[in-house]
Amino acid sequence: MKITIDLRSLSSGSISGVENYTINTVEGLLALDKKNEYSLFYNAFDTGLSVDYHYINSRLVRTKIPNKILNIAFKLGLVNLEKFVGNTDWVFMPNLNQFSLMPSTRLALTVHDISPVVAPEFYNLKRRTWHWFLNYKKAFDRANLIFAVSEYTKQDIITQFGIRENKIKVVHPGLDTEIYKPQIKEQALRELRNLLNLPPEFFLFLNTIEPRKNLENLLKAFEMLSGPEYLVIAGRKGWKNKRIFSLIEKSKRRKKIILLGYVQEDQKPALIKMSKALVYPSFYEGFGFQPVEAMALGVPVIASQVTALPEVVGDAGVLVNPYNPLDIARAMKGIVEEKSLAEELVLKGLERAGVFGREKSAKKILDYLENYV
Repeated sequence: MKITIDLRSLSSGSISGVENYTINTVEGLLALDKKNEYSLFYNAFDTGLSVDYHYINSRLVRTKIPNKILNIAFKLGLVNLEKFVGNTDWVFMPNLNQFSLMPSTRLALTVHDISPVVAPEFYNLKRRTWHWFLNYKKAFDRANLIFAVSEYTKQDIITQFGIRENKIKVVHPGLDTEIYKPQIKEQALRELRNLLNLPPEFFLFLNTIEPRKNLENLLKAFEMLSGPEYLVIAGRKGWKNKRIFSLIEKSKRRKKIILLGYVQEDQKPALIKMSKALVYPSFYEGFGFQPVEAMALGVPVIASQVTALPEVVGDAGVLVNPYNPLDIARAMKGIVEEKSLAEELVLKGLERAGVFGREKSAKKILDYLENYV
């Protein structure tokens, strides 16, 4: 069987949830599957692929067409993906992008969330236009299989688009447990602390800085605390965030807030490990990679009690009302003051994180592709 995987999501220049999912899923599939042939499709006019896959049954097919031109060509049906990769049994898209395929080619795509449809107010005009251009309904109807990253996302797809349930398979994303593990050498922690000039004790917000991630209410919660802990904010700048940065600068605890900006992927485990807790108060998530990473590292998690996060975190974290800063503040205070609570969360988190291995995720995807009727 010939399987083509679309790697265009890796051309953004940074790594967040979708990119992590793509990297881990492809690595898992190629390590697991020795009998099928893989074509890895990547398009970028001026940037190379940041991840190398060295497997005997895979080949990289790279085009250097400006993305706008390629997307329009796909949108208008002027060219099919098969022109670049050849005939293929399956095209697997780890993240929805513009495409055009021959009718005989089967399509499997992963849906991480449909927040642009459910909560468009969190996006700027450019983002809303892009998601309209993608045409979710048309893509979902064309797909032979849809991999939803959570039961919550599956139900969202059914409710919003009327897609039949048996087409949608829930496959939780997988984590690289060789990287995200509780034992990190003290030297690595010390080196990163010195490099980033990190304080002795801090809560960590690790996410894109944009309205959906709810940094605004976390800032309000942090102002309610009076302990020695800092708030470290790490993540790339997203959109509609001028008000967020204004609140940071005007905060009465500004001296206790550290802005790191985008953190390199190889720095993330040590950064998370050194925190008192990862605070993840998002308004909407289809899954939530960072809470799983924190749990795997043995770090307590505070997460929203809405959308997919209760499904991901279970009872291994403190679930809070994201609309109530006081509730978030109480959870943060509890982590600091109740040692037994923190210890319990660490143990439960380590067990919970074991559910999300990338080998399990890859095996499920491969089984669905091979046994599709």
